[in-house]
Formats: sequence, structure tokens, C-alpha cells
Amino acid sequence: MHKMSKLTKVGLVIGGYVAACLIASAVVYVWELFTQDPIAQASSGMYAFGDLLLFIGVFGGLALIPTGLAGYFLFRKFLKR
Repeated sequence: MHKMSKLTKVGLVIGGYVAACLIASAVVYVWELFTQDPIAQASSGMYAFGDLLLFIGVFGGLALIPTGLAGYFLFRKFLKR
């Protein structure tokens, strides 16, 4: 089996976080496209907070994948010792 270098593992984890951030931003952008009505304009602060919660929720859910991957890499490293 091919062994990955440390740089590849770090790149996978960081790339996962970057991908989670980009996907969460895209989800918030699409949500913004559907909430451009006068009510949203009148209470823009409340909608901005809702958008923040949406971003945090999507990013947090997707960030579990690279976090689990990092935990897997660390767990395997300490088990070999």
C-alpha cells in the first residue's frame, strides 16, 4: 500500500477545511438569492444573523470530515508507537 507523506496529509486536511468554507459560502449565496424580498430588506440585521448561523451550521457539518481525517492520521501515528 502506498504511504502518504506528511505534506500530503496536511494538504488533505487543510484542503478539506477550504472546501468546507467554499461550500458553506456557496450555500449562503444561494440562500441570499431566494431571500431578496422587501421583508428581508426591512429586517436586514436579523437576516444577516440568520445567514451567519446558516454558514456556521453548514461549515461545522462539513468540517467534521477533515477533522475526522486529521484524527485518523494522528490516531494511526500514535498506535504505531
